[in-house]
Amino acid sequence: MNIKSLLLLGSAVASVSFTGAQAADAIFVPEPEPMEYVRVCDVYGAGFFYIPGTETCLKIGGYVRYQIDWAEGDDGWRKFGRANVELDARSETELGTLRSFIQVWFNQSSGFRGFVDEDDDRHSSGVTLRQAFVELGGLFFGIKTTLWDGDLDGEYDYWGYDSRVHTVGYNFAFGNGVNVALALEEYDYDYDYKPNVVGKVGISQGWGSLNVWGAYDATAEEGAAKAIAKIKLADPLELQLAGVYASGVSQYSPYDYKWAAGAHLKYKVNEKLALGFGGEYFGDSFVDGYNDWALGAVVDYEVVKGFASKLAVNYYDGDSFESGDNHWGGFLRLQRNF
Repeated sequence: MNIKSLLLLGSAVASVSFTGAQAADAIFVPEPEPMEYVRVCDVYGAGFFYIPGTETCLKIGGYVRYQIDWAEGDDGWRKFGRANVELDARSETELGTLRSFIQVWFNQSSGFRGFVDEDDDRHSSGVTLRQAFVELGGLFFGIKTTLWDGDLDGEYDYWGYDSRVHTVGYNFAFGNGVNVALALEEYDYDYDYKPNVVGKVGISQGWGSLNVWGAYDATAEEGAAKAIAKIKLADPLELQLAGVYASGVSQYSPYDYKWAAGAHLKYKVNEKLALGFGGEYFGDSFVDGYNDWALGAVVDYEVVKGFASKLAVNYYDGDSFESGDNHWGGFLRLQRNF
């Protein structure tokens, strides 16, 4: 092979090598998508974050509760546990804030296996959809805590029956602490087309707050009214006053009583400790005309941030209790909020 042949062969090899390199360089490798980190949403308060890829803010919260109940005459422990899970999603629209809220209770009482008491799901075993509602501006609808909800801070009062209800209503916020709400509520299933009607007027100022309710139970055909005032006597001391009247037994009556009145003093010792003491009188039982009363004390203590304890001790007496049958009761509650 002469020199000329070698040069031609070398040129051919170089050409093939260069072409191969060019072909390899032509392979397209897509760049990775930029990672979208979770963004904090501070529009609606602490704990909200934007759902990735949306402008909807979400807050995941709830609590874990362990409670030991006690009443005079018990033969053993009565313990209760609950896992409360809440999902709160909000976004802004041209009609106002759009909100959806879900609250689920996972309850377990000692001595019960899978039993659900629909009349008192506070101390039953099972899973309860406590709330699931939608709000748009002032409009709300779904499964929600009744608009009638509200009582003293004590643990001795009887202010009505189950607070969970199917409802449609509207909340009017007028500013300067004034709020008016109206709701149509339904506890029945396939009974009739007449809803219960509940209204509420509230005002909150530097001195405290005053809320007044009126309700009509269309099933029982009975009405009720109540008022609760919370007055700041001094910086750490608050006086709470409450009264309720019902024309008959209904979802909004103080259980089987025609009327009830109570007072509660709450003293905030410091950022961690609060003490409360009060009582309530229940008059004219619809069944037998009995009058009863109760006294109670509450100690609330925040062990660390997010972990609180509550000790309640109550005393009950009156016409409904036979001679010497008055009794004590209460509970110890430990709760981790998140």
